[in-house]
Amino acid sequence: MTKLMGKILVLILVVGAAVWWSCSRENDRLACSGQSARPGGAAPPAIEIDEVEPVASPRPLASKETPYHGLSIPLHSSDNCVKRMRRLLAEIADMGADTVLISTPGYQEHAGSETFKIDPAVTPSEEQWLEIFREAHDRGLRVILMPIILLSDPRGNEWRGVISPPNWDDWFDRYRDFVVHFARIAQRGKVEVFLVGSELISTEKYTDRWRALIKEVRKVYEGRLSYSANWDHYKVVEFWDALDLVGMTNYYKLSDDPNPTQESLIEAWKPIKRGILRWQSKIGKPLMFTEAGWCSQEGTSIEPWNYYHNQKATPAGLEEQRRCYRAFIETWSGTPEVGGIMWWEWNDTAGGTSDYNYTPRGKPAEQELRDWFRRLRQEGKVAADGAQPPLGSPLPGRALRP
Repeated sequence: MTKLMGKILVLILVVGAAVWWSCSRENDRLACSGQSARPGGAAPPAIEIDEVEPVASPRPLASKETPYHGLSIPLHSSDNCVKRMRRLLAEIADMGADTVLISTPGYQEHAGSETFKIDPAVTPSEEQWLEIFREAHDRGLRVILMPIILLSDPRGNEWRGVISPPNWDDWFDRYRDFVVHFARIAQRGKVEVFLVGSELISTEKYTDRWRALIKEVRKVYEGRLSYSANWDHYKVVEFWDALDLVGMTNYYKLSDDPNPTQESLIEAWKPIKRGILRWQSKIGKPLMFTEAGWCSQEGTSIEPWNYYHNQKATPAGLEEQRRCYRAFIETWSGTPEVGGIMWWEWNDTAGGTSDYNYTPRGKPAEQELRDWFRRLRQEGKVAADGAQPPLGSPLPGRALRP
């Protein structure tokens, strides 16, 4: 009996570890955050989505040459999506952003599956998309559209980075159709930037297939193109020259222990920045950080990609998130090689000090963003005479939401 109980315990630990690792991967963070359920089945509380009036007079958009500064919205449902997106877009514009990145999933059953589909219960219709794009543009937000792949029934710790279908030609044919579908909609909606993929690590070695796919996208889409590479896998991608921007996530380990000081976080970024810029100088394309974000958890600086690292809402966790935001801003703002910074994520959960997710809503990190967007606007106004304020200079900020 004792041996049997021991075996059962080992099995439980193994399965639990596999599930944890699967959800800790960046791909599954999309499913584990926002609209998803927390452990135990309790969904994060959502804000009340009040009706927001469309903009009466459209706001001007920043020029193509202006770096993209904004937040990301992961779309989880097509139900009432225009109303929900109108609210979120209004909030992002109110914060002072000039861009919104919207991610939308397609589903593959598991890493070795041949099935591939767009779920209408999750993905908006073409007309809904066009209305969402109009809402963003009317509020002065440029749009980045990022189709992604999620695994609907992963085996163990699978995620989109380890896709390995029986036939790569068939998979790329299906994926091309998926991407071109959204590229056509992006063209109709005058979307400024389109991402042809996100963190498909196992596919990146097929350079010729990616080049062929990018050519097909350019036949139907006239805007700028990029690809979102994993932060630890961007150097091996060999089709950057076929794109306009080098996209990458930013989930680097910045400390060994929770609650690091502001100074230590800034120091941790220095060698990382040197390495990225040294590589970028050889590629010659602007960098776009497609995902910069940290949970409001103690230890988020250790494993920024891991939503399950320490699922507790504490004052120290909120402060660690804020410090990570500040360190990133002080490291990368004003860097001429950077063509865009998109923060992960802004959703319709309530956020606040009892939340330990990625959203900065109602947290000290939100104030960091508001101040950063304000400085960017101020710098834009005074750039002609060079009288730009120091990056760390305090500016009056709007009070946080309760």
